[in-house]
Formats: sequence, structure tokens, C-alpha cells
Amino acid sequence: MSENRDIVLFQNIRQVIKAEQWCVDNSLPVKVIPVPKPWSTECGMCLETTGEIAEKLEQYAEENGMRTRRMHNHK
Repeated sequence: MSENRDIVLFQNIRQVIKAEQWCVDNSLPVKVIPVPKPWSTECGMCLETTGEIAEKLEQYAEENGMRTRRMHNHK
């Protein structure tokens, strides 16, 4: 993914997998990647996508009781 992307961090890998599956089910392109070292969390994986889809992911997460943290313009 060459253009700037947003990273969505979750509390645990179970939430990452659940959110990724929701994206797949809704034909939303995301990529599971390791959490960049400067943004270390308890969960070692996160989702990388466009800003528009990151907004949808945040809404989905909130509706499902998940806490997320979003990092803008990841290269």
C-alpha cells in the first residue's frame, strides 16, 4: 500500500480478527499488519486502510463495545 494510510489499533487480536472479518464481509479493503513500534499496544496486530474505511471501522467498533485508537497518515 503505497499511499498514506490510517492505522486502527485494537485492544486484542480477537478484536482485530473480528473487525477484519466484518470488513471482508462488507467488501472493505483492509490489511492486517504488525503494530508499528512507536505505537506499541498490548495487541501486536492492527488494521491498515484508507481514512474513509477507518471511520467506518471506528463506528463498527464503537457499536460493538470495542475501543480503538486511530493513527492518521501512516506511510
